[in-house]
Amino acid sequence: MRINRTFSLPVALAIRLKSCRNQSSVVSRAVKKYLDEKEIYSLGDIETRRLLAAVSSREDTPEHIKLLVIEYMNR
Repeated sequence: MRINRTFSLPVALAIRLKSCRNQSSVVSRAVKKYLDEKEIYSLGDIETRRLLAAVSSREDTPEHIKLLVIEYMNR
């Protein structure tokens, strides 16, 4: 069963959404994922570059690992 809801979105987001074929499906999946993430957090959802940046900025990361990460990020 489905129900209609009205929400306001930033213009830039609405323009991006307009190009989607099934906007209701996109919004449903996005809201579901957002609500599910509040319950379950997985590092697998984070981009590799963001993870590497976090690892390289930690004080407890060994220097040789930091150097490898920085070299990889500068490619």
